[in-house]
Amino acid sequence: MSASPLRPYRIGWYGDDGLGERLIQAVLDGRKTATAAPAYDPEEGKEGELLNLVDKGGKVRGTLRITRVELRPFSTFDDALAARLGAPLEEVRKMTSFANSRPLGPEEEMRVTYFELVK
Repeated sequence: MSASPLRPYRIGWYGDDGLGERLIQAVLDGRKTATAAPAYDPEEGKEGELLNLVDKGGKVRGTLRITRVELRPFSTFDDALAARLGAPLEEVRKMTSFANSRPLGPEEEMRVTYFELVK
């Protein structure tokens, strides 16, 4: 019996003005090692799970291993986490300050998923 294919972790969408490719490059370069989303959004995966890093065209660009998942309030995002997310803190706050067309409050519970690129 063959192993089942890995679930995709998609970054980017058509019309993203190159953001998806910049984020993929940050992952491949080791500058982005985490992602964050409201806790109510679908989970990216579980600790130890392997995922295919997939671009907007469906091309597999690498394999990720989830190393840790944590819940924390949006207000606790700091420079160390921003560095793991691959952007300066102010940019992270702007990029993650809205979800599902509504602003996030400071105590909004966020899920942070940490990962490593599997060589």
